[in-house]
Amino acid sequence: MKSNDMTPAPARLGLRIRAAREASGLTQKALASALGFADRQTLSTIENGERRVQAAELVRFSQTLNKPIEWFIDPFMIVGEASFSWRVSPSVSNESLSDFESRTGQLVGLYRFLKVALNSPSNPLTQVLRIPAHPTFEDAWSWGEALAEKLSLGLIPSQNLAERIESELDIPILFIDAETNSSPEGISGAMCRLPDLGAIVINRRESLVRRHFDVAHELFHALTWDKMPPEHREDPDSPPPVRNRRIEQLADNFAAAVLMPKTSLTKLINPALFNNAEHLSEVAYELQVSTGALAYRLYNAKMIDKPTCDSLCNQKMVKHQTELPKLLSESFVSLLHDGIARGYVSSRKAAKALSMSLEELSSLIRDYDKTVPFSI
Repeated sequence: MKSNDMTPAPARLGLRIRAAREASGLTQKALASALGFADRQTLSTIENGERRVQAAELVRFSQTLNKPIEWFIDPFMIVGEASFSWRVSPSVSNESLSDFESRTGQLVGLYRFLKVALNSPSNPLTQVLRIPAHPTFEDAWSWGEALAEKLSLGLIPSQNLAERIESELDIPILFIDAETNSSPEGISGAMCRLPDLGAIVINRRESLVRRHFDVAHELFHALTWDKMPPEHREDPDSPPPVRNRRIEQLADNFAAAVLMPKTSLTKLINPALFNNAEHLSEVAYELQVSTGALAYRLYNAKMIDKPTCDSLCNQKMVKHQTELPKLLSESFVSLLHDGIARGYVSSRKAAKALSMSLEELSSLIRDYDKTVPFSI
């Protein structure tokens, strides 16, 4: 095992200490006193990453904050650094979501660790959208159209979107099994934002059209997070809170334009059948979007009238017969394979971070046609 990369930098350890302190409801002054520090400033320099934590001090932090030492030094931990925005139904309790977020954070942290160890950190010059002071839906449509063209998504954008986001924007798309105790089907996905990495997490058991829309929706958050940070949780099937309603509406309109750019619509729709809901339903199937999404995209673009929009929304969708996406992603599993093979991480530690047994980890690697670099 190569150990030189396994200890978190002072800045990351400081963030974890701050997160644990805040979760315990302690002020800096109260924790500093409990630890026997002379003043609050000592703790402040630790939390800000300006002072290293001594081994004996880490033991006291562990005991006082009721966290195991491993929690503070785990190289895959992203608590204190990461922000999540979840698309989740009200049936999922905050407690269940918090537990699931912790598990998801471990796999995002593992991805980041392996990417840095084997390649290099993510591109710090991540593309962002130039946002005016008061963006309109027209702005969102324009951004979506421009991005579809820039990424060369082709006639059916949904087919290439995830791969292009990874290869061109350096944002991993991770497909997961999003099950919680309170609701096995309540989580659609999330955008995870770290200072040096953004990751889109998608429930692979959602329908094909839902997965496509969630990817495009979360991409909007990835490109606008600094200027328009989203809420921690959003129910995709009900209106978001008033404060963030505009952000989510912009994200939905951006996603619609990415998946259904006018160049594709004009090529796929028979000009003589713009008022024919059955024909438009077939186009929705070809674009791999819902009939409702296409209906409002065409209506907002002034390409159909309201009666046609309503008729298309009422059209029964034909289900796509597709295989379940493989767990995580090819890029992730390639990093995982190489990281284990080259000794950057042990198979047991990787399996623990992924909440898997060694047998399940072995099966995951074989699913991507790779040899298993460890014995069980």
